[in-house]
Amino acid sequence: MPSVLIVDDEKVQTSILGDILTHEGYDVTTENNPEQALALAQNQSFDLVICDMKMPQMDGIESLKRLRKINPDLNVIIMTAFGTIETAVKAMREGAFDYVMKPFSKEELLITIQRAIKNQELVRENVYLREELGLLEDSVRLIGESEAIQNIHRMIAKVAQDDKATVLLQGETGTGKDLISRAIHQRSPRQKAAFIVVNCAAVPEGLMESEFFGHEKGAFTGAVTAKPGRFELADRGTLFLDEVAELDANVQGKLLRVLQTKEFERVGGTRTHRVNVRVIAATNKNLQEGVRSGRFREDLFYRLNVVPITIPPLRERKEDIPLLTEYFLKKFQAEGKRKVQISPDAMEALMKYNYPGNVRELENLLERAIILSDGKVVTSREVHLYPLDPPSPSNVPVAPEDGTKTNSLRDVSRHAAEEAERVLIMETLLKTNWNRVKAARALGIDYKTLRLKIRQFGLAPGKSLMP
Repeated sequence: MPSVLIVDDEKVQTSILGDILTHEGYDVTTENNPEQALALAQNQSFDLVICDMKMPQMDGIESLKRLRKINPDLNVIIMTAFGTIETAVKAMREGAFDYVMKPFSKEELLITIQRAIKNQELVRENVYLREELGLLEDSVRLIGESEAIQNIHRMIAKVAQDDKATVLLQGETGTGKDLISRAIHQRSPRQKAAFIVVNCAAVPEGLMESEFFGHEKGAFTGAVTAKPGRFELADRGTLFLDEVAELDANVQGKLLRVLQTKEFERVGGTRTHRVNVRVIAATNKNLQEGVRSGRFREDLFYRLNVVPITIPPLRERKEDIPLLTEYFLKKFQAEGKRKVQISPDAMEALMKYNYPGNVRELENLLERAIILSDGKVVTSREVHLYPLDPPSPSNVPVAPEDGTKTNSLRDVSRHAAEEAERVLIMETLLKTNWNRVKAARALGIDYKTLRLKIRQFGLAPGKSLMP
C-alpha cells in the first residue's frame, strides 16, 4: 500500500484529502505543521508527499528543498492556489514531481498521484536492478574464445543497436540465455532504463495476466490495491521473458496484442496503457514444434522471432572449457573458497564430458570438486561426472547370468545415489500436488534444474514411486 504524507496548514483541506486517498487505498498521514512534517519524513519512509505552497510557518518551496535533502528520490506534489507560471517553474526546478492548482478535481489529483507513485516504483526497480547488474557484471560473464561464442558476441553487438526489434534466444538449459539478454540490454540505448525479468514457467497460470499487465484494486480476491505489471515497470527499458514456451493460450494472445500495438489494459481496468518496451524472449524448447502441435501461436512466434539467436551447448564448444574452468576457480576464490588447481587428469575428464546442464553444470561440478578435495589440487577423483548416456536411474545394475561381475563399487554407488534422488524428487512432487515451483523450493534447487531432473528420471503425475 503506497504511503502518502499530506502537508497543509488548513485542517479541513488535509482532512478531505486524507479521506479521499484513504478510500482509494493509500496509507495516509496528515500534518498541519511543515516542521513536524519534516520530522516525520526524517524518521519515516513515504512514497509521496503532497505539500501546500502557501503556509505561514514555511512555504512549499522551502519545504520541498528540505524534503529533497532528506530523501533526494522522494516525489513531491505541490498544491497552489496561486498558479502562476513562475510558481510552477520554480517548483519544478527545485525538484517537484508535479503541481496542481486549487481548486482541483478529485480525478485530476488522483491521476497526478498515480503517475508519481508509478514513477517512484520505477525508480526503486531501477536502483534494485542496477545493484543486481553490478554484482552480475563482476561475477558472471559470457566466457569463451570459440568461434561459436565469437559469433554470439557479434550478434549481441548488432542486435543491441536496434532496440525495437524483438529477439528470440534459443538454447538448452544452462547455456547463458539470461546473460545474453542482459548483455543486449546493457549495450543498447535502453541501458539506463529498467531490465525486467519474468520467468514464465514460475508464474502460476491464474496470475500470469496480472503479472504481465498489472491489476486494479478489487480486480480479484486479494487485490487490495492497484499494482503495475511487468510491462509498465519495463517502460522505456527491456522485458526479458524467460521460458516463453510455458505461456498459456490466453496470455499468448494478449502478449501478441502488446507487441503489435504497444497497448494493454490492467486486469479489472478499462484505461488503456501505452508502453515503449523492447522484448527479449528465451526458450529451451523448439517453438516451431510447439506451433505445429498447436501449443504455441504461430503469429506470436513470428512476432518474437524477428531476430533469432541460437546459443550452442557446451559440448559443441569444448575448447572453451579450460577458460571457463579458470574463470570459475577465480570466482570461487573471490567468494572465500580455497585456491586450487585442476590436475591434468581432472581436466581430461572435464573435456570428455558432454554437460547436459551446460555451463551451469560445469560451475556446479567445479564448486563441488573444491569442497571434496583435500589439498590444493583437484584430481579426477573429486570430479564426479554422470555417464555420457546415462541408463535409466531406475534400472538397478545386475550381474550377467554367467556370474561374472561387470559393475564396480563406483557404479553401484552412483546408481544408488540416482535412485535416492529420483525417489526424493517424486515424493516432494507428490506432497506438493505436482506444483513444480513449490517442489523446487522445498528441494533447494532452481525450477529449471527440477524440470531437467523430471525429464532425466522420466517422472510424471500418477506414476508410481517404484521403478
